Amino acid sequence: MLDAASAVALAEAAAGSHMLGGRGHSAPADALLTEAREAAERGERVAVIAKVSALASARESMKKTAQARLGIVAHAMAGLGSEDLAALLDVGWGILCAAGPEDSFDLTLIARRAAEDSGVPFVVVHAIGQVGQGTGKVVAMVSLPVEKACNEFVGVASRLKPRSDPGHPSLAPVSERSFAERVPFALGSAFREYSAISGRRHDMVDRVPLGEAPIMLVGLGPVGDALTSATGELRARGYDVGAVHVTSLRPFPGARLVKSLTRVLAVTVLESSDEPFSNGGVLARELKSAFADALTWAPGFPGIGSIPKLFVGVTGPWFDVDDLAAVCDNMLADERGKRSFSFADTDHSIPRQARRKDADPGSLAVRWVLDDVAVAEACLAVTASSLAKALGIRTQGIVVSRDSVVTVDVFATRDHARGAMARRAPRLVLATDQRVESSESAPALGLGGVLGVVSDHGEAVSALSDGVRAILRERRARTISLAIGTSGVDATFAVAATCAGSALAAASRGPASVDSGVVMRVVAEVLAEHGITDPIPLAERARRAFETTVGAFDAAARVESGSFAVR
Repeated sequence: MLDAASAVALAEAAAGSHMLGGRGHSAPADALLTEAREAAERGERVAVIAKVSALASARESMKKTAQARLGIVAHAMAGLGSEDLAALLDVGWGILCAAGPEDSFDLTLIARRAAEDSGVPFVVVHAIGQVGQGTGKVVAMVSLPVEKACNEFVGVASRLKPRSDPGHPSLAPVSERSFAERVPFALGSAFREYSAISGRRHDMVDRVPLGEAPIMLVGLGPVGDALTSATGELRARGYDVGAVHVTSLRPFPGARLVKSLTRVLAVTVLESSDEPFSNGGVLARELKSAFADALTWAPGFPGIGSIPKLFVGVTGPWFDVDDLAAVCDNMLADERGKRSFSFADTDHSIPRQARRKDADPGSLAVRWVLDDVAVAEACLAVTASSLAKALGIRTQGIVVSRDSVVTVDVFATRDHARGAMARRAPRLVLATDQRVESSESAPALGLGGVLGVVSDHGEAVSALSDGVRAILRERRARTISLAIGTSGVDATFAVAATCAGSALAAASRGPASVDSGVVMRVVAEVLAEHGITDPIPLAERARRAFETTVGAFDAAARVESGSFAVR
């Protein structure tokens, strides 16, 4: 389980880079970039990690680095991933946008290889990488290539030449524009070769499905990743829709985007943040410019006679699959569709579809509403390992801390753990007795779901307010009490074991299933791996939570099927 910062640290360590900045460092970005420039001139492999806002304020230093033609890689830790991007577009750096921890690891190595091959510095923007931001921090289960393969991919550090070497790229007698033309070839080569060592395909533009679709969704970074991940669910609902995920903002693959969208009837570009005084955000403006070049038969672009109908939408910090269905309806509404809309602004929104059950029985969506970030991360770590061991599914979670309420959205599937921004209506919500009345708990619950109240003694359900009870009746949801009994055990892992047991119960509603004996054994193994010397009492709490949650889901299923009436 990695977050963006951990993934970057692992990748740069595998490449043998000297890291500047990061957690616990307070040096300004200007100073970090200056130090990195001096190290790179000596032929050292160096990387800088800082907040995206800090790099945006160090524009002059970034321009100097680009003019020096040094293969430095900078990592910009961001919230939505699109804030402050405009300040980085004209500084002469390559820009790649990572969508989660898996992308953070992969694009770190790809950017390293492309930067050193081309002599042009790269910045990788890591979205959803900080708990303190409104979007929170993504933590996901990632499979990593072996370190030897990573070393061979980026090459040994000794291949880098000091600035005094006559063969250094910075001394090439060509103009800046001619020098920059090396970048697309170096980046394309890095993408292709990395797929051979990792088994994961990356490209400047990724399209799903490969066949034709009359309407398309286009997004950058985490938005684009969420769109491609949710396309299967949208097509299962009857929408003949495709999605395009853009990874590279500089160089921008305008000609390839136009070629992918030429035969499309309507395109919606979704941006994570709004620019009210502009005709769309960064991606929308770049795409419109590319279509203008193609329409006027500019060299290098496919010649076209018309362009699709273009829509621009703002998602805000997050969206769900029902929102994407509403976007598809908006494109299909002929002249009634809004050409510009925002889910983050109620005055400029489009009608959202009614909440429905998860269309994919092989996936799991749960939410925890807790009191502490450390407890939330422990719950996520124990649950992810338990789901992997018991059911072979991979987990991702988004940890958001706001106004002393810590919310964790967990999504698990057998195929991948991606698409964090496209959340699903959770079939299980667990909240502490202090947080169950918050707007993050019951209102998020999916139809026919289960609301669990986690307390020390398990008696908090009877104290639910009339408002929460009304929501539960509307969602046809069940309630359960889960007693964690923290006396004599580690309180943090008592909550974690309880959450893991309930999550295993929710995951067992799909094609795969486990019994309480397996739950107890697996959770005990996971707790032992986390340093718990006597995991059996905590594993017993996981077993009780599993059985209680299974009973609630069984009761909800009987009500839905009409096996018995509710009085």
